[in-house]
Amino acid sequence: IAANPTKNTPTTQQTNKPTNQEEIGSRQAMEAIISAIKDAFLGSLFLQIVLGSILLSLAWPTFKYYSKMFYILLVSFLVLVVPIPLFLIKPRWPLNALISGIVACEFIRWLGVEYEIRGTENINVKNGGVVLLNHQSAIDIVLLSRLLREFRNIVPVVKKELFYAFPFGIGSYLVGVVFIDRKNTASAKDVMNRESIAINRDNLKLAIFPEGTRHDKDTLLPFKKGSFHVAIDSQSVIQPVIVSKYRFIDHKRKRFGRGRVIVNILPEISMQGKTKEDLNALVDHCQSTMQAEFDALSAEVQQYCHL
Repeated sequence: IAANPTKNTPTTQQTNKPTNQEEIGSRQAMEAIISAIKDAFLGSLFLQIVLGSILLSLAWPTFKYYSKMFYILLVSFLVLVVPIPLFLIKPRWPLNALISGIVACEFIRWLGVEYEIRGTENINVKNGGVVLLNHQSAIDIVLLSRLLREFRNIVPVVKKELFYAFPFGIGSYLVGVVFIDRKNTASAKDVMNRESIAINRDNLKLAIFPEGTRHDKDTLLPFKKGSFHVAIDSQSVIQPVIVSKYRFIDHKRKRFGRGRVIVNILPEISMQGKTKEDLNALVDHCQSTMQAEFDALSAEVQQYCHL
């Protein structure tokens, strides 16, 4: 009986030996993986910037605001600049920006902002016209790229100064963006007169911000009349598009959280038979209609937004 433990001892050692070797091998493999990740991180400036941005954003909301705004503008810049050689195949074609817009929208979704588009049944892609939108922020450029999927032949009208933001201006020009000199009334009228012809000739839709400038308050600014002149001159249509308030952004407090943007596309308003005598009444009607819808959408979207 006393001899049994002596006989069993080698067997026990032999059984444990492979197990210890497996543990050592697993530990060495794990150390190798950790070392590879560490080397990749230390050797990649991009990864360091991304991780640093995430950590700073968690600790400092103001940094998150500026970093998100920077990334959105950077991506918007890149998606219009990198494909310029492809845009040259068919210059001034609005659908040049289709793929770029999809990339930009996916990126902003990754940042926590999603779009809900309503009223697409009101869009008639066979008709040209003037599309009116309220203007809140520089990130409206991403919204315009999202609406391109629905309207197909839509181009924004922007201030001429953006054309000289090289090479962003070149890319914008090649996707059909219309530039006007707001300081030169005669020049602006000439440009809009040409575009009013394109509305009927090419079934072009002009996306215009009737407020004339960015405004993130609860009351829309008084509408300027230029877009209404174009619609009446072309005897086309006006289509109001209302964008809910960006409640996930607080420019004053420098906060940029997560949230939803609800966009409602209202039915077209025909300009057939309208004259300049109808101008003021038309402006008032569109202003009051868009304000009421803006109030309703902004109240609804509150539950989806977090700063």
